[in-house]
Amino acid sequence: MADEKPQLTNDEKRMALTEHLGELRTRLMRSIAYIIVGAILAYQIFPYIYTFLYKPLNVEIERWNKEHGKIVNAGIEVIKHADHDPVAKIEYDQLVDAHNKLIDNPPSRASSGITFRDFFAPFMTHFSMSLIFGLILATPWVAWEMFQFVVPALTKEERKPFRLLIPTSAVLLTMGVTLGYNTMFYAMHWFLSYMDEYPQPAILQQDPHTYVLFFMKLIAVFGIVFQLPIVLMSLSFLGLVTSKGIIKGWRWGIILSAVGAICVPSNDYITMALISSSILFLYFISFFFVRYVEYIKKRHKKPAEPK
Repeated sequence: MADEKPQLTNDEKRMALTEHLGELRTRLMRSIAYIIVGAILAYQIFPYIYTFLYKPLNVEIERWNKEHGKIVNAGIEVIKHADHDPVAKIEYDQLVDAHNKLIDNPPSRASSGITFRDFFAPFMTHFSMSLIFGLILATPWVAWEMFQFVVPALTKEERKPFRLLIPTSAVLLTMGVTLGYNTMFYAMHWFLSYMDEYPQPAILQQDPHTYVLFFMKLIAVFGIVFQLPIVLMSLSFLGLVTSKGIIKGWRWGIILSAVGAICVPSNDYITMALISSSILFLYFISFFFVRYVEYIKKRHKKPAEPK
């Protein structure tokens, strides 16, 4: 008669559950501590962080101020009739005089810049950005704590996929964030180009909180999109996706690219095109990732042969 597996008593099960909950609590407390430390560090280097984030908008603001430095761009009819109409002549002279004074004594502030609508807005922007970047800085350590909590329950074969997924995910996330940051320059150029359609002088007074929120949304979209190969690799490890299925389901790649373009926080065609093309590229490049996963599974799958 075959030996039966030992059964745990209720007390042993309760103790095992208590130990797991205690371990989870410890890991969570450490993760929170990492985030707090990251937020404190981000709070201290906030000027550098904001300068880095503000650069895409600042480049376009400087371009706008250079191209639209002349406030007097109306009065064509006044100039045309200045020699024949004494009133028009006076108006024209006043415009020229005002224009010359503006050139000789330019305003101390740019015609476009940032503005705060509430007295507590500067602090709240500083605080919220510190928390966000604290979470970003602590992400590797938080992921490590979660991995250390899960790994004891996995077999040796089940642990191997994580060695591939985690570094690949980090590389793809970095690529997505980098592309998203560079896309911000084109997005800001596209948005500010519409100021030319309004009567001049048109002035932009940007709320930093709104700008940062838009920036983080755009970066998040690119970061999530670049995790598509990781999602398909994970599904392949679970046996839900195959490399052949990716090729046969190419239409799903097109649908995903269209949905991704719709979800872009900005409506500029450059960002939408970049998101759509990135999804298509990542979908088809995932074929090779999934093939590699299938190779690993096949190599480590060694069924016992009867003697």
